[in-house]
Amino acid sequence: MKLRLFIFCLVFASALGAQSADTLFVLQSPQYMLPMYEAFSLNYLGVEAAGRGYTGTGVLGSAQGALLNPAIMMADSARVFTEVNIKPPIDAYGLRFQSRYSSPMPFGQVGFSFPLGQKLATAIIYSNPKSLVLDDFSIVINQGGDLVTRYPKYYLYQFSAMANYQVLDQLNLGLSLHNQIHYLDDVMFFKTFDRIREYKYALRVQPGILYHTNALAAGVSLTLPTNMDWNLNYAQYDTVLPLEASAGLSYTKDRYRFSSDFRYSQDSAIDDNFKDRYSVHLGGERRDGNTILRAGYFYKSNVWDGRILLPVNTSAQADSSIWWDDVALTLPVEDNSQHFVSVGFGYFFRDGSLNLSGLSSVASEFQTIQINLSLSLYLSSFRRKDFLKFE
Repeated sequence: MKLRLFIFCLVFASALGAQSADTLFVLQSPQYMLPMYEAFSLNYLGVEAAGRGYTGTGVLGSAQGALLNPAIMMADSARVFTEVNIKPPIDAYGLRFQSRYSSPMPFGQVGFSFPLGQKLATAIIYSNPKSLVLDDFSIVINQGGDLVTRYPKYYLYQFSAMANYQVLDQLNLGLSLHNQIHYLDDVMFFKTFDRIREYKYALRVQPGILYHTNALAAGVSLTLPTNMDWNLNYAQYDTVLPLEASAGLSYTKDRYRFSSDFRYSQDSAIDDNFKDRYSVHLGGERRDGNTILRAGYFYKSNVWDGRILLPVNTSAQADSSIWWDDVALTLPVEDNSQHFVSVGFGYFFRDGSLNLSGLSSVASEFQTIQINLSLSLYLSSFRRKDFLKFE
């Protein structure tokens, strides 16, 4: 009787293990568009927000932070601004050769903002919210005599039109129309050397609201879901860009401002195996004259970790030569929860402002570092003879 009970327990435990298998056999979206890769691919745009723990949904300010919430823009003087992002590469594990993930796109955002009256603020912004290159995915051929080297890429190019209207003295309504171009190149497929390249357009609609007094401000913003279909020759995907939501608060007293954000992404809409992602953000800044010092912290939750099965070319003409025998069919995905700390510095001068920030993950599997530098200039300053002259 005891032996039968022991065998039953073993079988039951095995069944539970089979149900909780950590291999994703079918991808519901192109690989590097999957949300767990955002631990590296996501670019934290908006240098001011990045310096204070990437908070800004409830912080009234310039158009440089309006990607978080279009309702925060102030209808001040017309400006042009640009932001450069630097992100060092990190190691990519699980491949036969030493590889790394890199993000070679230096321009995070470029745009201009301008008022249309005293209550309406508008902006046009180009940005690069996501970028990832695998350097590299190599396959040995000809008995070790040659290498076929691949560089899988995913870039998100975004052109945003934004407007913010001050409905009441203390209430702003905003709307962003994000025209996105998702670009895939050299997509990884097993048993084919074809280099697949594809573009796909998507419109993301982001409404926002901000209530503000002299000391307090509270904001909410949503990015609505969008369906997206891909035909990559060897795989077809009927996927979705999920709902994203954020809520933020800020409190200002004398020279100090404290801010907090909560963000949510419904990643389970992509795949039932995924958890919805959330993040908690805390930050603060102190202004002394023309300078601002910033600092912050935030945490992002894990979406999914385990191993993914690479898509396979199963056509009759599939290249099934021996060169693929040593190529791993699965790749590991590490725990993508992250803790970040950040610092920032801002300087205001007669013709505009200069901002610098840095953020780094700590005690996380993905050790991501990002440095942001931005310059914002008033358009009216270009007409002066002593433009950018410092005394």
